Amino acid sequence: MQGNFIMLQKDDLKQVVSELVEELVGKKSQTDLTPEESDEYFTRDQVCERLHITYTTLWRMQKEGTIVVHKLGGRNLYSKREIASLVKSKAQEKDV
Repeated sequence: MQGNFIMLQKDDLKQVVSELVEELVGKKSQTDLTPEESDEYFTRDQVCERLHITYTTLWRMQKEGTIVVHKLGGRNLYSKREIASLVKSKAQEKDV
């Protein structure tokens, strides 16, 4: 039997399982979701594009703790909520 194997940390596995259960139980059907809610994470490319930054700047922001990275199956993912709140806080700083 051949197949693909993915190694996950315990916390990542819990998150994946809880998301699958929510999807199967149908807390919200996919048709009820807004575009922002339907995909909860951005990829590195999407974050850089939305924030108009380079990969190096993103890496630096991760190291400084400005942006939190979630690793899943060897991929770096970024919470849409966290990115949105970062953008909102930076916009408020500019207004002040």
